[in-house]
Amino acid sequence: MDQEKKKLIAETVENLKQLDKESLLLMKNGSELLKARDDLDKDCAPNKKAG
Repeated sequence: MDQEKKKLIAETVENLKQLDKESLLLMKNGSELLKARDDLDKDCAPNKKAG
């Protein structure tokens, strides 16, 4: 993991520490959706056609 990504994660964690429970649950759900979308993109990438 490069230094820029480590710094971004550390900053994100600090921001998350300041949220209440409801906000954390929303962030968790959103991150799970984004991960699922990224997984789908990775699975479909070899099947994509250029142009």
